[in-house]
Amino acid sequence: MKTPHHTSSKYWARVRRLTFRLLSIWIALILGVVLVPPFFKFTLFGVPLTYGLISSVLLLSFLLLVIVFARGMDQLESNNNNQKAVHEETHEDQSKGGEQSPS
Repeated sequence: MKTPHHTSSKYWARVRRLTFRLLSIWIALILGVVLVPPFFKFTLFGVPLTYGLISSVLLLSFLLLVIVFARGMDQLESNNNNQKAVHEETHEDQSKGGEQSPS
């Protein structure tokens, strides 16, 4: 039987994994947007086209990452709550089993 501490540490390990994955995607996007555009010299109405791409792509990707994080956390929370409920049920059943008197 797993202890609540064990499931809690698993939960936080999954939260860290999700956070680091999304953070690494965000850093890769920023580096890609900063390093790639100098190779393109296109302008639109006198404004570098890369400026518009940088602002829109980074904003939309950030919003997408926030949505992915929220959904991932919802899934982790529901899994964690289900595991806690199962653990509490087993614990209650075990404690009731010792208290019941034979009829």
